[in-house]
Amino acid sequence: MKLLSAETGRVRGEIEVTKDYLNAIGGTHGGWLSTLVDVGGSLAIAAHGFETTGVSTDLSVSFLAPSGEGSTIVFDAQVLKLGRTLAYTRVDIFSGEKMVATGSHTKFIAREQEKVAAAKKAALEQQQ
Repeated sequence: MKLLSAETGRVRGEIEVTKDYLNAIGGTHGGWLSTLVDVGGSLAIAAHGFETTGVSTDLSVSFLAPSGEGSTIVFDAQVLKLGRTLAYTRVDIFSGEKMVATGSHTKFIAREQEKVAAAKKAALEQQQ
């Protein structure tokens, strides 16, 4: 996987589909695309400065078009909402101009939010 860009709450990356990522009929395996939604959503959360990204509570993927061996898959992952306990992400997956899948990923992040708050508090106390 190669990261193409990262900013607060959003990452883009690419990966080439090899034969290891194919299903029995030669298309990109849905389980592999689902893993990309999981990893992409987690990276988007990490792009908020979290050292860890919590645990998954929900993952949903819609498969829209086929792709196969040799395709370059580009994913665009973004945090839609970062709450006190949950983070909601969306990951769109493309092969060329064609969207092949889109997914949503929800993660429980309360402990990560507590760590960020504690770090901010410690930094403020050091400044005083």
